[in-house]
Amino acid sequence: MNSQVNGLMDIYTIVSNERKVGGAIEAEKIQLRSGEVFDYPVITNLDYSGSVFYHLSFITDSGSPMMVHVNDISLIASPVHKKVCDLKNHSYKKMKTEEKIHYLKLLCTVNEGSYTKPFIDEVKAIIQDIGYHSLKQDQDFTFIAKEKQLFKIA
Repeated sequence: MNSQVNGLMDIYTIVSNERKVGGAIEAEKIQLRSGEVFDYPVITNLDYSGSVFYHLSFITDSGSPMMVHVNDISLIASPVHKKVCDLKNHSYKKMKTEEKIHYLKLLCTVNEGSYTKPFIDEVKAIIQDIGYHSLKQDQDFTFIAKEKQLFKIA
């Protein structure tokens, strides 16, 4: 994560595999042909037919969802794949954090007493994505303790 995104195909791949790879794609800004500029938009969907991309959806920093035809976009500046906890778009960050905490609660309820490797890996991935500090305030996750960093000297 925190890697530069190169082109619409990369954006589509990351957005369509969001559950596996985590995070979100946030651009520094998106400028439309009409002159409108949106700071720190998070790209949520990219539609295509055949091999032609035609529709881009994103959420603005104020929380407004926007759907734009690809031909109406004049600039997507610095799109980066980031962890949810590193996003500058506060409205999307809050929404996605709440969504992932809800999913984590369901996941823990369904797998209660059965701690398999895939379950543990998915829980770790979610916590790394939203940040441990997001779970501190939630009373349902008091059992999750942050791993202590131990250093062993020869």
